[in-house]
Amino acid sequence: MNRTNERRRFIILTDQRSGSNHLEDLLGSHRAVKIAGELFNPSHDHNSRNNPLPEKLRGLRKRDPIAYLEAFFEQPFDESITHVGFRLFHDHARCRTERTIWANLRRTKDLQVVHLKRRNLLRNLLSLKLAMRSDNWQRMEGTPPVRYEPLRIEYQEVIAHIRARERSFARGKRFFRRHRRAEILYEDLERDQESQLAALLRFLGLPPQPLASSSRKQNQQSTRELIENHAELEARFRHTRWHEFFQD
Repeated sequence: MNRTNERRRFIILTDQRSGSNHLEDLLGSHRAVKIAGELFNPSHDHNSRNNPLPEKLRGLRKRDPIAYLEAFFEQPFDESITHVGFRLFHDHARCRTERTIWANLRRTKDLQVVHLKRRNLLRNLLSLKLAMRSDNWQRMEGTPPVRYEPLRIEYQEVIAHIRARERSFARGKRFFRRHRRAEILYEDLERDQESQLAALLRFLGLPPQPLASSSRKQNQQSTRELIENHAELEARFRHTRWHEFFQD
């Protein structure tokens, strides 16, 4: 068995609807990587699709979140596994019983942080609202793109969402400022996946190999098509730094 203290630990630090399922699939297809989903999803019933955690390990979460975290990283994987990680959203593990895991991760000096961000925060909000309305959170290979009915989004909701997401990303950047951290934009990964992944593998210290994902973009509709009051919102944001979010 591989000695667990020689394995590299990493997290994908991000927010909802930022492409983290797709990135997890891609990294999980590497022969030297084991990656779980949202280890600290608010629902304790959540389990990783790619690497389901054993029930005994999952049971640790309520009793001792730190022991749960350590047990995850120290699983007896095959010798070929050199990197172990999971996805962590900025708002995960913020309750009183779990927030100590943040300090634990910060004390893990060799932890590598993949900081995944979506530049277009209007599209991020829209994607979140559509997923919540339809309860459709992921599209897999072989299923058709989802076509959504348009919805209305209020100006104040857009402002609040953008500011909250910007604060979260800035807080995550400060929190892990002493760690090795790579920033990846959802839009860059979508535009030039090959070069973005090559850079990410170099950052993690992984040998190059083709990566694959069965996750697919859920829909191809424009924001103009999906937001009922798109013109009204675009006019109100015209003289702000966020106006670019309205340009599909």
